[in-house]
Amino acid sequence: MHRDYYIHPSRLPKNVEGAFYTLGCKSKDGTWWGECLACGAPEDQAPTLLAQWTNECTETYFIRQPETEAEIESACNALEVCCVDALRYGGRDPKILARLNPNLCDNATFISRLKYFFRSRGKK
Repeated sequence: MHRDYYIHPSRLPKNVEGAFYTLGCKSKDGTWWGECLACGAPEDQAPTLLAQWTNECTETYFIRQPETEAEIESACNALEVCCVDALRYGGRDPKILARLNPNLCDNATFISRLKYFFRSRGKK
């Protein structure tokens, strides 16, 4: 199987395979924990893609990758509202790279950075 996305060394292992993911930290004993701060904002933006907080689930991670344009938009919105930039995109889709802040993308190119810059300058 060909993978067309970057595997970040700090990718939280609970994430499903795919380009959208959350970051995590690994302790000396091998235990992982997510870097998201539990504000709930990313989950509100992509409730069908991210694990929902419960008494048993206290980490943010992708349980499913987006498939439709609407789901891709929800995933991108979740990345943008994360206050600690713990959600990321490791894929190469030029439309997604141009839409997202390059700091949230593992494969941002000069062109995608320019497109994001001009798009964000147009927002009021």
